[in-house]
Amino acid sequence: MRTLTPYKKVLVSLTVFGLLNAAAQAFIPLISGRIFDAIILISTNKFALLTSIFTLIATWFALQAVSNVISWWSGFQNDRVSTLVSAKYIADGFGKLFLMPLSFHTAQKQGDISDRINRASNWLDNIINNVLLTLLPNFLSIVIALVITFFINVTLSFVLIVAIMIYAAILWQAVPRLSGLQKKMHRAYNRAYGDAGDAMGNIREIKQAATEKQEQKKIYRNFIDRAAQFWVEMNTIFARLTFFQKLLVTLTQLSIFILSVFYVREGALTPGELVAFNGYAAMILGPFVILGQNWQVVQNGMVAIARAEKILSYPIETYEPTKGLSPVKLRGEVVFEDVHFSYKGGNEILKGASFHVQPGEKVALVGESGMGKTTIIDLVSGFYFANSGRVLVDGTDVKKMNLTAYRGRIGVVPQEPTLFNDTVEANIAYGNSGKSHAAMVTAAKEAHAHTFIEAFPKKYKQLVGWRGVKLSIGQKQRIALARAFLRSPDILVLDEPTSALDARSEHLIKESFRKLMEGRTTFIIAHRLSTVREADRILVLNDGVIAEQGTHEALIKIPEGIYRGLYELQNGLTA
Repeated sequence: MRTLTPYKKVLVSLTVFGLLNAAAQAFIPLISGRIFDAIILISTNKFALLTSIFTLIATWFALQAVSNVISWWSGFQNDRVSTLVSAKYIADGFGKLFLMPLSFHTAQKQGDISDRINRASNWLDNIINNVLLTLLPNFLSIVIALVITFFINVTLSFVLIVAIMIYAAILWQAVPRLSGLQKKMHRAYNRAYGDAGDAMGNIREIKQAATEKQEQKKIYRNFIDRAAQFWVEMNTIFARLTFFQKLLVTLTQLSIFILSVFYVREGALTPGELVAFNGYAAMILGPFVILGQNWQVVQNGMVAIARAEKILSYPIETYEPTKGLSPVKLRGEVVFEDVHFSYKGGNEILKGASFHVQPGEKVALVGESGMGKTTIIDLVSGFYFANSGRVLVDGTDVKKMNLTAYRGRIGVVPQEPTLFNDTVEANIAYGNSGKSHAAMVTAAKEAHAHTFIEAFPKKYKQLVGWRGVKLSIGQKQRIALARAFLRSPDILVLDEPTSALDARSEHLIKESFRKLMEGRTTFIIAHRLSTVREADRILVLNDGVIAEQGTHEALIKIPEGIYRGLYELQNGLTA
């Protein structure tokens, strides 16, 4: 109902015209039967009035013409509405994913999510087009048709009602088992697409490990041995259902024909009324036959939509908290006050971390893996919030920041830049809307990227490939750096961006970093301690707290200090 609401005017029109069509269709068999009786009467009595016959024929033609026009218009509108609803569901579904918090994306498989939304959209299209807007108007005709059949012959009408009740009982028996199988099938397909999506996202690692055959077997098991088997089992049940449905229709028609022989012989039923009754029998049983054929569509659709809605009902980020602050510019003061934090379902990572970063200060975060370096950056960025304690930026709790405006003042140069399969220009400008081409070129020059970009055949219009695969690591890093220059952030995050570079690229990028960090609060996540000497202060994390802090020269002098131990370990020294 939510997805159909924007089209309520069209739906009201379809309902009204559907009622008109139902009424027209309901009287066509009755008039056809009377025409048949009148033609028989002419063959035995040439003095029968032709005027009444042609009046009946004209009425039949008018009703048929009205029905055809309405059916044509309804069919066109059905296709239009179902296509738009399906497209809107995909657009809204994927659009909402962007608003989900980072915790949602890190916990889900992207292939699974995409499959759920795509399946729901496809089945929604099928339900609306094949059932809701096409089949339901036919059921409107049934009410009128049943009333008319009772006027023709009560006994034969009861035969139709018994047939409908038997068919409903058969469906009622099959539905629970089918529902369970469909849930298992959709779950299996979601899992299969999730694993396949993960594999394709790590294609370089798969080729490096030479595990292509292993991944092929895994995909085969997921799709063929598991998901497809549920589909086959479901189709087996539907095949039986279809067989019983056809048998029931045949037996109903057989009963009507046998009873009709006696009624016609006794004069209780005219040949024309028999023709009309058979028309009504088809009209009444037809929608139930179509419903049986589309029951799989309805069942699959409901399960698919329910599974998609379960994902899409996840609460989105609160981008604009009540009385939230929308910063145009930040001074860059960052304070952690006794911050405790754990990711959902995980151990506590920060256990009372406290520190104070002054505006424009360059701070390096150091510690073994899992000590909370990335977590601190996630909390500063507002991707997660502290379980207890406070994270303050310029004296305001990050929870009270307008996240869109706030994150727009933060620049990040990651260890492994992720580029879009687009042009160099689009990648530098990403997240920097409103900046001119000249400003972008200036940013590229500051990042030492302009020279190699100009050497490309298409220069700034050069496509970088999937995840920037057509570029070297150094080139990708400098494009990410140019993006940060163009943004001109107030808080800068450098996630060990020189760890995978050759000596020349590292020299160029460090030179750019010095310029980019000028006057900006900077967090440097350091794995190689040789990169943190220029930091104003080094924060050493251990067991969820700031265990040591100071300059490189001060920390290296602490006997048996954590930083000193890490530094000596990396440089092959002994204490």
